[in-house]
Amino acid sequence: MNNWQNWAVALILLLCIVRIGQSIYSFFRGVKEKRNPCANCATGCELKNYIRRNVRSVVKKEKKQRKNAADSW
Repeated sequence: MNNWQNWAVALILLLCIVRIGQSIYSFFRGVKEKRNPCANCATGCELKNYIRRNVRSVVKKEKKQRKNAADSW
């Protein structure tokens, strides 16, 4: 690797490999910590839709319970 262009290409490849490794590591770390695995996903998938529906239904139930509790006083 005497030519500076070879060194530049090697550096760029190394940086790409490091970035890909960081992405994979952060994904599995998030799943291990029981965070939402779909938080960074831009596409709509069944799991993401299910989580959104489930959260919305829980929030609606809590609002109804609060309203009923406030009305009973």
